[in-house]
Amino acid sequence: MQFVQSLKYLGVFLVSAKYFMCTVDHVKVKFYRIFNCLYSRSKAANSELVTVELMKSYCLPIILYATEAVSLSATNIRVLDNCINRALYKIFGIGDTSCLLQMRMFLGLASIADLIEMRKNSFMNQLVNGNHAVVLRISCKNLFY
Repeated sequence: MQFVQSLKYLGVFLVSAKYFMCTVDHVKVKFYRIFNCLYSRSKAANSELVTVELMKSYCLPIILYATEAVSLSATNIRVLDNCINRALYKIFGIGDTSCLLQMRMFLGLASIADLIEMRKNSFMNQLVNGNHAVVLRISCKNLFY
């Protein structure tokens, strides 16, 4: 008898485990596939900033998809953060950690953990301030009773 190791539901891969877990391996593959395509096409522009802006607009949404709804482990967040670091290394040729952190600060690329936290806060604010507040109140009321 064979069992399923992972399940894809709404673009998120759930892993069979004792606790709720997700995998980001498919996200990492998609990120590198899109980044390598962008990087090879943007070489003709002779501008690293063009490549960074393309990466921010095309690759970051893939990394951040459904992160406000799913809690990722610290390991998964580090893997996704490493994708950004490897991309910057390829663009600028920087390998030093402190230089990468400064480059990310100057380019406006926050850490993945910070981006996820901002997305979660925005999601909750829209949920509370929008028409969905009634649903939120009902679900919270059901949790406490």
